[in-house]
Amino acid sequence: MKRNAFVIAAAVLLASQAYGARTWNKSLAVAQKKAKESHELIFVDMFADWCGWCHQMEKDVFPSEVFQKATDDMVLLRLNTEDNGEGTQLAQKLAVTTLPTFLLLTPDGMVAGVIHGYAPPNEFVKTLNDTESSFREFEKLVKSEPTFATDYQKRLDLARAFTKHYALTQSEMRFKKLITEKGVPVNIRDQAYYELAVSQALQNKYDDASKTVTAFSKVQNKGESYERARFLQGQIYLEQGNLAAAASALRNFKSSFPNSPLNRWVDATLPDIERRLGPRK
Repeated sequence: MKRNAFVIAAAVLLASQAYGARTWNKSLAVAQKKAKESHELIFVDMFADWCGWCHQMEKDVFPSEVFQKATDDMVLLRLNTEDNGEGTQLAQKLAVTTLPTFLLLTPDGMVAGVIHGYAPPNEFVKTLNDTESSFREFEKLVKSEPTFATDYQKRLDLARAFTKHYALTQSEMRFKKLITEKGVPVNIRDQAYYELAVSQALQNKYDDASKTVTAFSKVQNKGESYERARFLQGQIYLEQGNLAAAASALRNFKSSFPNSPLNRWVDATLPDIERRLGPRK
């Protein structure tokens, strides 16, 4: 009995050491290469040295057996969001503004899922598993895409899902088809116009996004999607640093849509823009 107890204890100790010994990559390029070779997802820990909850994840969650088992078929990657390198670039690209944040990436860089914040091991792994399952359902939907060519709402939802997964060239292509293809209902077309402009803006293709909003204005002058597109135009000018155009677009928006809930953002932003521009002549 004593010998059996010793064997069991030793096995538990060795397993614990093995779980804590998983290799964390520190290069996105290396992690992607490994993921492509093994056809696995990449689990990315986005952290910063000052982040207390990040250190708590290192202490409580990552060494746990349940986490190690859940990520056994994933490539592990840790990136410091303040390294002025890959970590900073990825955080900026994906607008990671709170820590800790965890990403699931495909080998080619598509965002399979995002998890925010600390959670104890079992709770975190449940969220991780749910996130992966949701992405697998998305993959099934993509494979079945040819079967719903005339289900325009489903096509719009799929294009939006590509945006959500930050596969922006894929979403852009699908939105363009929905705004040009004959037979697409007007409400779907209008939503696709707005979503196309968003997808282009997220890629920093601001001129293309502005052209999309202009083209939208030529076929529509009302509705929620049109309103949101007009509002987006002001944001695009602001991102481009064109304060005068941004101020003009926001003033015109408020005049054209006086009852829009988006005017709360206009009222909070426009005064600062006007202050930076100085007195109007």
